[in-house]
Amino acid sequence: MLPKEHRLRHERDFARLSIKGRPLYGPFCILRGWKSGSVPSKIGFVASGKMFKKAVLRNRVRRRLREAFRPFLNEVPPGYDLIFVGRPEVLTADFAAMRESIKHLLEKVSKEFDRPMHRSPKPPRSRRGEIAYAKASGTIRPPKRTSLEPRYPEQKS
Repeated sequence: MLPKEHRLRHERDFARLSIKGRPLYGPFCILRGWKSGSVPSKIGFVASGKMFKKAVLRNRVRRRLREAFRPFLNEVPPGYDLIFVGRPEVLTADFAAMRESIKHLLEKVSKEFDRPMHRSPKPPRSRRGEIAYAKASGTIRPPKRTSLEPRYPEQKS
């Protein structure tokens, strides 16, 4: 088990990370992280009931991930909340390969999570959304639309 000061314990933290956390994909797990500013970094391990139906398997996955992670606890940079989401391959994986995978993911943490996240927003569906979209993208406010005009003009190739 991890030391108490390194554990991610609250349900709202797990929920926030699973929704807003940036993913890093590995062969045995998905690392989701968030720059939280907490010192030391908080870490949690997840085994989904959707992937692992039996509690015995969920517990085994979490134990294997936790044990594979343990030697790298001091290598985690401070200021992050991290969760490791187990994949089905964890159950049959070679332990050395799991450790290498986790080490590789941890090396990428500070570089990947410090970069700003650039997501292009989806095109709006309403007039109010078009105005907000224009403000966010730094363009001029779109002209008022008549009911006969199409919402988005066709692109000509």
